[in-house]
Amino acid sequence: MGSSRLHIDFPSSDMGPEELVIQFNSICSNILNSVAPLKIKKKKVKPQPWVNSNIRALRQECRRAERKWLKDKLQVSYESLRDCLTKFQRAVNAARSNYLSDIISKNCHNSKVLFSTINTILQPVVSPSISSSVDTCEKFQHFFANMIVRIRSQILPVVSVSTISVAPLKNLASFIPVSLSQLNDIVAHMKPSGSSCDVIPATLFQEVMHSIGPSVLSIVNSSLSTGIVPSSFKHAVIQPLLKKANLDASDMKNFCPISKLPFISKILEKVVSVQLNEFLANNNNFDKFQSGFRARHSTESTQLRVFNDILLEVDSGSPVVLVLLDLTAAFDKVDHDILTDQLREHAGIQGLALDWFSS
Repeated sequence: MGSSRLHIDFPSSDMGPEELVIQFNSICSNILNSVAPLKIKKKKVKPQPWVNSNIRALRQECRRAERKWLKDKLQVSYESLRDCLTKFQRAVNAARSNYLSDIISKNCHNSKVLFSTINTILQPVVSPSISSSVDTCEKFQHFFANMIVRIRSQILPVVSVSTISVAPLKNLASFIPVSLSQLNDIVAHMKPSGSSCDVIPATLFQEVMHSIGPSVLSIVNSSLSTGIVPSSFKHAVIQPLLKKANLDASDMKNFCPISKLPFISKILEKVVSVQLNEFLANNNNFDKFQSGFRARHSTESTQLRVFNDILLEVDSGSPVVLVLLDLTAAFDKVDHDILTDQLREHAGIQGLALDWFSS
């Protein structure tokens, strides 16, 4: 394609976000299939970082000695093979030891690298053998779906309690359409991660944003102005990952489902996130104790606040009790009706903006 730029133009007629996404995916798919058809390549095994030219030469020497012994079956050939294997193993151990010692000496003040290196040595990660059959996929699907149903059935019904609610100073009735420059800046700073169902891979998406930007902008602004999230943006590829490397891979409860959404859906979410956070910050609608998903806040700021409160109470002579809650599948327990009510009553989200979250 060289330096030529591809531009996708949509018809001038009014189209909804669903139609825009379908046409965008169709055009991009046809173009990619014509200029870069899908090919399957075998993934190369990456060698260990401490393997050097000396080790490679010793490995080749071992293979030659092995072929010679298999051919003549002589005792002298067997002893030669044994000597080659001994030299090879000593060279590997010495190179591995020097490599790890170098990492430890260079990162003596970096605890993160030290602990990661030690864990790699003591607990090497072994990929579980999971068959990628349709039957296995169906089992995972039913297990995770039933898990959510079981969790929701254990939640007690919410009893409405009359509370004094303070009306927000302002309301967010609709989102503001973004410009192409704003969209380009958001995409450029995003992590290129998506799903296998992406029409354009995330990395390539960012590289060709100068060509497809106007089309993506039409989809994003159409979703913001109509309060509708395209259905394809809600389809995720679920990747089950073991919670710990030493757990039984045959027991599905040991897996954590990772949802991989399309990259373009994450762009839309980021646009909404920027406007929502700006509105909440300007309207002072953040909970004063919230540290997650908030600028200049983190788990560290939470720890400092809790630790400071404990010290103040201890200094005043009062007893202190600390209660910590760890909710299993916390986000799966969020009731959508309660969430939309909270957005409307306490955050001031109304109109098309609230319709977008409901969608």
